[in-house]
Amino acid sequence: MPSPGLSKSTLLGLGGGLNLLETQRKIAEAKAQQSMNSQVRPWGMKINDKKAPVLPLDASGHFDLKAMMDTGIIPRRETANSKAIQRSKQAATAMKPAAAEKKPLKIDDSVPADFTDPTKNPYFDPSMEVKVAPKSRRSRHLKFVQPGKYVDIANQERAKAQLEKLKQQITESVKKAGMQTEFDVSDKVIKRDAPPAVEWWDAPFFANKTYDDLDNMTINPSSYETLVTMYVHHPVAIKPPSETNAVAVVRSLMLTKKERKKMRRQARAEAQKDKRDKIRLGLIEPDAPKVKISNLMKVLGDEAIQDPTKIEAKVRKEMELRQRMHEKANEQRKLSPEERRTKILNKLKEDQKLSNEVAVFK
Repeated sequence: MPSPGLSKSTLLGLGGGLNLLETQRKIAEAKAQQSMNSQVRPWGMKINDKKAPVLPLDASGHFDLKAMMDTGIIPRRETANSKAIQRSKQAATAMKPAAAEKKPLKIDDSVPADFTDPTKNPYFDPSMEVKVAPKSRRSRHLKFVQPGKYVDIANQERAKAQLEKLKQQITESVKKAGMQTEFDVSDKVIKRDAPPAVEWWDAPFFANKTYDDLDNMTINPSSYETLVTMYVHHPVAIKPPSETNAVAVVRSLMLTKKERKKMRRQARAEAQKDKRDKIRLGLIEPDAPKVKISNLMKVLGDEAIQDPTKIEAKVRKEMELRQRMHEKANEQRKLSPEERRTKILNKLKEDQKLSNEVAVFK
């Protein structure tokens, strides 16, 4: 089989009596020409005979561009900044041995003798118990307050105060209704704050914060100049425990007609409320319905329809009974002539305690 790349004239020339050496030389030239033609592209660019470099991959299987730039597969762009970074890296590597030889920094907690000597250090005071050189301590982590912590504490305090106030109101209402025997409500149930050992305005004057120091202490006015100032503080007046539940003293004050009506109305409303409470608790029987001719049909209903004549007579009888009881109560409250005279004399004597009115004639 003829060698590829040999022309027809070459093959004819071989059969024209050429020797073996010339034939081998021609074949070698034809092979070299053929290899050059296969390596040259149509536009004249030569193909690199070197093998393609192995591209590095990262852990995820993608191409590692940084490793390519480090190995030189991708050429780096030479700029002024990159050259400066390279010079700084070289300087850092050159300084590494010197940095390795540097010793670690130690804090010396000892205090020099010159610092604690009052003759050399006029600012040093040996009587003060302040550490001159504080020792190093461990850093503690920050403890943040949870949101709503102090709001919950305030709500608990408000609930306790409201409960104590409610207990006191119940106790007062029970005492006012006269039901101490039915309910075991005493002053011991209500919690009250204990009095302080010393009042806050007297606390700065006592060393032990108690009034027992009054017997042993000596009063030196010059030492209290910073505590006693020109400003006067008036504490809130606190009623003694004996007067807390005492009956209020009614002062003799001339009231107008409108004010007297108002006080009478309030007293009647309070008495009616106490009566309703006793009826609700079952202490007294409820009053019979107050039937009149005007509300006859509304109160009795079917009974009035069955026998209206009988019901009307019964209602009129009850109305007369109520009228007689009302007049009887008025007569019982009315003072006799002797009692009225005694009342007037007692009032005159009470007025004479304050002042005496004297008429002088010339």
